Amino acid sequence: MKLESILSQFKDSSDEKELQESFRALAPVFLYGGYIQVRKDYQIYIRTVEFYFHSEKNDGVHDPIVYHRNGRILEVVPYFPLMTLHAHNSGFDITFESETRKYRASALIRSYEVKDMKGNYLKWEKNKGMFLKTSDYRYNIQSTYLYPLLNGFNLSNNNDVKWIDSPRAQSLPLKEKPRQNVFKSLSEREYIKTNERCDREWSFTREEGV
Repeated sequence: MKLESILSQFKDSSDEKELQESFRALAPVFLYGGYIQVRKDYQIYIRTVEFYFHSEKNDGVHDPIVYHRNGRILEVVPYFPLMTLHAHNSGFDITFESETRKYRASALIRSYEVKDMKGNYLKWEKNKGMFLKTSDYRYNIQSTYLYPLLNGFNLSNNNDVKWIDSPRAQSLPLKEKPRQNVFKSLSEREYIKTNERCDREWSFTREEGV
């Protein structure tokens, strides 16, 4: 099944264990189900996906670190269309929010591989501030490195960046762990960071390469 169809059928829950199971089932679709095509130049394969979920209901699961929600930047924030690519301070999300069910949900691209159309891997070299080609397998560990690749698109053409459904076989179990740099909050509505790390294991990584 295509990613868009799966995300359109995503069911929220007020039970964190049920939500964890939903993310566990969804993660392989992001990690093995396809890639992001950038023009006819690059392919981006997600290696680590982190899920973020915040219910706008009083009795739902709250995740105050979520950027795109009511009360963080604006009191009322419009809902994104399904599979919107959302750039923010931590990198890029693929969103799957629901105005009907009043929740915000997104998949942060935490680590990833980039290949050009000749099959070369592109590895971000921090000291040079650019991607360099390599014939050896490489992956990138910071979502913000994607800014040079996912930038500068014509407003009249919405097909320059798109998800391509292309399922691949999964041979190893996914590694589950807490999200990177996410801490518990003193408030469920406002992100008031504590020194205690959030223990929700909403991060999933595939160990093998593309």
